[in-house]
Amino acid sequence: MEILILLLLLLALYLGADIVYRWMGVGAVAWGSRSSPKIALTFDDGPSLHTEAILERLREHGIKATFFVLQSQVQRYPQLLDKILAEGHQVESHGQVHRPAFLLWPWQEARQIRAIPGRFYRPPHGIHSPLTRLLAKAAGKQVALWDVEAQDWTSKDPQALAQRILVWCRPGSIILLHDNDRFPQTLAILDEILPRLKELGYQPVRLDELEARPLTWREGLMRASQGGHERYFIKNKVQRLGLGPFDYLAVSPCAFPGPSQPGLRKGEPSLEVHLDSVRTPAMTQMQLLREGRKGFTLLAEYVQFRPEIRGVWGISQAATGLRAFGFHLAPVTLLQRLISGTASAWFLWLYRGELPKRSLPLAVLGYSPRDEFLAKWLRSAKAPENLQVR
Repeated sequence: MEILILLLLLLALYLGADIVYRWMGVGAVAWGSRSSPKIALTFDDGPSLHTEAILERLREHGIKATFFVLQSQVQRYPQLLDKILAEGHQVESHGQVHRPAFLLWPWQEARQIRAIPGRFYRPPHGIHSPLTRLLAKAAGKQVALWDVEAQDWTSKDPQALAQRILVWCRPGSIILLHDNDRFPQTLAILDEILPRLKELGYQPVRLDELEARPLTWREGLMRASQGGHERYFIKNKVQRLGLGPFDYLAVSPCAFPGPSQPGLRKGEPSLEVHLDSVRTPAMTQMQLLREGRKGFTLLAEYVQFRPEIRGVWGISQAATGLRAFGFHLAPVTLLQRLISGTASAWFLWLYRGELPKRSLPLAVLGYSPRDEFLAKWLRSAKAPENLQVR
């Protein structure tokens, strides 16, 4: 019985460590400043037979990246490690072998972390043991994770994976890719994203140039919520208005929640406006206005060729800010106010670290009927490109 209890305690300890340190990423580097367009491309598992092809693509676009290498692979391809360094890329530790931490004894994990000299250590699969952080600190290393995973180890369509990266990349993002010849998707993904990232205004840099700092517990909850955020986008068909570093508007199709207003009746097809909770806290008032105008111009071009859309709206405490963009305001029901107020309070704390205040405005409905919206925001008559859907 005592052995069973001990095993259960060990299991709970390992699971707890993995939840806090891998899933949440508390205390690890997972992204940089959200106010800067800098991002970091990182490659795990190499060097490999794909290394030269990756280096060629990076060289073509003038991009420096960070390679988390395995000692076992370095021993197989020492000349490739020299080439990575010679081309100005950063090399950090991914361990001796690609083995999860829960399959290593403590002394083996200590050797794993120290296998490659450098500033950072990325555990294989990101998996932690209860000792990973202590051993990394003893080795003088900072654990580095990510906030955008390329999923290049799957058999999914590489164009779809590249589009997913572009949708979920944000200022300061650390993007996880692989330098592994068992994953042919990586090269196809790079062909798609490398020119696009720079066209959109991102600045790819090495991880040591990203000015990243360890995540707090609150930021750990932000990281843990990313999967749910993505599932919400897919379920509700949320579409981003532009893919630039500071494009913060998104919309989803739904019925107007009413009550009926001049030019827009309850239940008519419409688009709900969403604000990016990650981007907006790091932006100035002028940036918010500038990027908002850009987003609504894109939306007007989209709405113009879809006559079924009868209006645009949003419900939140921040909806009062929609007046600056020509929206009308209307009261909402007690239930709508309660739901929106609760959500706003949660996001205000999670993404800004601010507790609710009595001075905060009540949630209201901001809306703009189709004709008014187009009259204000339509800038051209050309057919728009498809919105970026995720």
